[in-house]
Amino acid sequence: MATRVNVQYAANEDPRKFGRFTLRFQDSSGQEICRLLKFDFQPLWEFARDIESEAFDVLIMAMIVYNTDRVLNRYLYSTDGWRREICIEDIPAKNRLRMQQAKLQFEDAICFLTGDAWELNFVDAPDYHFEGEMHTDYELQEYKKVALFSGGLDSLIGFVDSVSELTDGEKILLVSHTDLGKEASDQNHILEYCREHGLYSGKYEQLQFGVGIVRNHTGEKIAYESTFRSRSLLFFAAGIYVAHHISNEMPLIVPENGTISLNIPLDEGRRSACSTRTTHPTFMRKLQRAFVMVGIHNLLENPYRLQSKAEMVSECCTNEEKKEILRQLYPLSCSCAKRGHNRFWDKEGQQIHEDHITHCGMCLPCLYRRVALDAADWDNARYVGTDVLHGRDYNLNNRVQKRTWDFNALLGFISRRMNENVIRTELIINGIQDERELDEYTQLAMRSYEQVRAWIKKKAPQAISNRIPDAN
Repeated sequence: MATRVNVQYAANEDPRKFGRFTLRFQDSSGQEICRLLKFDFQPLWEFARDIESEAFDVLIMAMIVYNTDRVLNRYLYSTDGWRREICIEDIPAKNRLRMQQAKLQFEDAICFLTGDAWELNFVDAPDYHFEGEMHTDYELQEYKKVALFSGGLDSLIGFVDSVSELTDGEKILLVSHTDLGKEASDQNHILEYCREHGLYSGKYEQLQFGVGIVRNHTGEKIAYESTFRSRSLLFFAAGIYVAHHISNEMPLIVPENGTISLNIPLDEGRRSACSTRTTHPTFMRKLQRAFVMVGIHNLLENPYRLQSKAEMVSECCTNEEKKEILRQLYPLSCSCAKRGHNRFWDKEGQQIHEDHITHCGMCLPCLYRRVALDAADWDNARYVGTDVLHGRDYNLNNRVQKRTWDFNALLGFISRRMNENVIRTELIINGIQDERELDEYTQLAMRSYEQVRAWIKKKAPQAISNRIPDAN
């Protein structure tokens, strides 16, 4: 049975602040839950000054979907512990007929993204009484590129590569989202370093917007969903909102390595909905189709879709100027999926503080990051909370120890499943059908895991190295 979520909007008494959105739904006991949403729209509005277009409707829809995804814990709101049925009522849209026309396409894309069943219902939006404050005048003709900027290593490389292509008087617009605060600190540290050291002066601007849930709005405690599956939908919608304002032909750059985008399950238990699809090419294609249905023709472009993370680093470093800038900036980026779980790290306390450790070292993004940095001879276990190759409390042979699951899965995949037939089959299961793409992505995956194998053979002690076969 679907969980029905009602959306309510109320104008703010202060017209300089956007109105308040509230989600209402019932828990399994029938108790009504109410959650007030945070929608820090000011930075985006200040650039686009638009609350009427289809792109704005898409942004509102994405904001509501993202927060609904967060408030409905999978364990509590699914029959099987994973797949939820969610019906959102009363999504306001200024262009309701056009949004309703693309309803099935949006639902299809979001279902693929999160692994759930979604139903979206739109209503005519009220008159938004909003008079945002103006602090900056933007000259649209200066902006030649728009890119997502998360503060991770991939988005950093995307920034360095893109801004290096600009000529005098041209700029890139970086669009960033922050919810829990950690993302903002990564983004800010990178751009503050650029400002303090005169890197790319006058060639970029950042729009950092905040969306999330206002905590403890009505006092009751609920368990939030922690997978953040729908975050990329919100991220894309914000990027498209500003790109569309510049021009309906301005593409949105989505910098993500192809290995993570495909996210081939390392074992059968991670298949389908259990495999994240935030920038999966099938999701991006489905979402693009929905955008076109409502009249938005800005393309979602991932220039790194056929590169591994290591190849992204290597290619960026072929230019000496870019290599030196990346060398300075990469320690400020963060790729870790579990950075808040530092109680499980081998390193602790003062050592974490002194070495400025922000990476657990044990999750798959951390492992791929180390492989990528090794391509430039920058891999250093000093800057991760746990060195999986030389663990202290970390014990690969302890299969009950949850923190070892990712690396054990990676070792198992390389030793038992890393062949073209398995990879091709997994790609088909996960939505890749085009023969040319199947060939390209299969070869990408094979290269990616060969790079992981080479890193392990180069750096791991014999006991770990022996768990995977040598390359043919």
